[in-house]
Amino acid sequence: MVKKKKKKNVAKRQTKADKRKAQKRKLRLVKVKKQKQTTHRQEDYDYPPPGPGAPPLNDDIETPPGFRTVGMNEALMEFAKSMIKHSDIKVKSMEAAFQLAMPLWNYAIALEQGEADKKSRSEIIRALIPSCKGGRDEAGKLAEKIVARKNEMFPPEIQPRGTPYMFMRKENIYLVKPFNYNRLSMSDEVLPISNLDQRFFDQWAALDEVKKDADDYRDWDKQYETVRENFGEVFVTWLLAKGLDDELADNFTFKAEFFINFIYSYGCTDILCHTDYDCFDEFFYDFVLRKIMMKPNEHVKWVPALRLLFIFLAEKGYVDNVTPYVEAVNGFEEPFFSLLCKEYGNSA
Repeated sequence: MVKKKKKKNVAKRQTKADKRKAQKRKLRLVKVKKQKQTTHRQEDYDYPPPGPGAPPLNDDIETPPGFRTVGMNEALMEFAKSMIKHSDIKVKSMEAAFQLAMPLWNYAIALEQGEADKKSRSEIIRALIPSCKGGRDEAGKLAEKIVARKNEMFPPEIQPRGTPYMFMRKENIYLVKPFNYNRLSMSDEVLPISNLDQRFFDQWAALDEVKKDADDYRDWDKQYETVRENFGEVFVTWLLAKGLDDELADNFTFKAEFFINFIYSYGCTDILCHTDYDCFDEFFYDFVLRKIMMKPNEHVKWVPALRLLFIFLAEKGYVDNVTPYVEAVNGFEEPFFSLLCKEYGNSA
């Protein structure tokens, strides 16, 4: 029997939905400006796509002991976070820190390459003064400290050449634990399709029909927005009815929304039911580890979240055979966990 849940207050569920949307906004890094003559809506990516030909993170990049491999976005964000923690800098928001980090990063590179001059130093000092506890002299000394900090985090002499990656010093070692599957005590009973389910999947089917033949995102954009807005309510309702606890239901819904947005906005395939092994590979090793900043033990929830997503889609009739999807997702669990341990833990 399906585990009965107490009736949820509508306002409470709406508050959680709003919280998930706020989490998405917090996770966003840098929006990409819309480019001409493109069939994908670049300015709406949660994270900018890598440059053409960028290899996935699990390619043969030999990370030095005591370091982890990060993409440029994460490198800049970690550098910006270090400024918030710096006792001599008065920046409180991540946005302000990032705006300050960009010119300082470029200045450090210019110094490394012997291309910095008095003009560039003067510009950096002027940029630092509003956030510095002092005047020009203090700002100049602070610029030197920040450059030293950047070189400590990302030693220039060990950085890989010709790749979109950097080696970042591990300053925090995490004990990455496998997901606790004892928390997934769920009913095997197939739930009937509700009126809400039917309306939603009719919308999704209409979206897929349009998108398969679309040449431009504007042909399917409005229908996708409708599906994206309504998915969370339908999926979290199913998870709760199956017996999942509130925290995991919200967490898995949040992750499933990211995956769906990746499929429809990132361009690895056209529609969700066409997801194949290569799409999962790109998602886990490129999108998740390069572009989504989460605590390492949050990353171990991606596999169970996606597995339940496709079980849900099969139960509701969106996919005919769930086995290929579940087998593909399961195949990533062990290697993805090993990579998390390597990137964030104490393994070399």
